[in-house]
Amino acid sequence: MRPRRASASNGTVNQRVRLSHQTVLLGAVAVAALWMVGSLLQEVSLNHSLSRQAATLRDQNGALRQTNDGYRRDIGAISSGAAGEEEARKDGYARKDEKLYIIATPPPATPAPPPRRIPRATSTSANPLEALWRLVTGQPTS
Repeated sequence: MRPRRASASNGTVNQRVRLSHQTVLLGAVAVAALWMVGSLLQEVSLNHSLSRQAATLRDQNGALRQTNDGYRRDIGAISSGAAGEEEARKDGYARKDEKLYIIATPPPATPAPPPRRIPRATSTSANPLEALWRLVTGQPTS
């Protein structure tokens, strides 16, 4: 049988219990275990964060790679002279040996203007100067 220590002996209650070697060792192991679990959780969290950052950087690198490929194509077109030709074609220019066809919808037909009436030089007055004056000034004949 194991010897036990009573916490109340000789009528004294709540007497301080001495720590045994087993209790101290169990406490030290518990503290070490908590420290190891905390370190593990911290490592897992850091790993997850770094993985997320690496994925974001891979996506950014892919976008930059596409942008760089576009720049390389532009540089190649400029150095070969094709870019100037493309800009000229956008502005409506063509080569001398090419025929240019413009495909567009025809504009709506406009009605023909009515014929203008030319005023006649019929005058009731006997004075030809007066008739000439009315013709020049545009005054109606009476």
